[in-house]
Amino acid sequence: MMKVIILLDQIQAGLGGKEKGDTPLGGKKLAMGAADTIDKALRKMDSEIIGTFYCGTDYYQENKIEVKRKVAKMCEKMQADVVIAGPTYDYPDFSTMACELAENIQENTVIPVVALTAIEKNEALIEQYEAALTIVKMPKKGGTGLSDSIDHALELCRLKVANEETSEFVTQYCY
Repeated sequence: MMKVIILLDQIQAGLGGKEKGDTPLGGKKLAMGAADTIDKALRKMDSEIIGTFYCGTDYYQENKIEVKRKVAKMCEKMQADVVIAGPTYDYPDFSTMACELAENIQENTVIPVVALTAIEKNEALIEQYEAALTIVKMPKKGGTGLSDSIDHALELCRLKVANEETSEFVTQYCY
């Protein structure tokens, strides 16, 4: 059984739109917003979301060091097996926050991380992080193929948690 933590912005967590960008870092020990779809797929794998961390993108930009430190510490404290950053769709501010948090977790903990980002509006960001992170390809908001992307992300989580070879998988489904 995998214990998964999801990282979302305030929009994907269901806490409001861009006007709520000042939402401070928070979390709940359940699947929130966009994490609900992932949780349903995880339960079929006899796994679960043990927490959803959320943060407004404006708040994050003003408090990066503190947010990065707290997220990494909480992932360790909750003993997550893996962290999923996203799905970020084609939202540049959220995608940036997700990649920065993912890289920090990867560098400062032993917890593997999988990111989900659409290339639309995020091409430069993906180029910046694709060597350091495994970023699963996903559609932009409203695009087709979301359930496939989630399945790919969860399979990559499973492979990472089991310490199995991922290079062939990454070549096929990641940037």
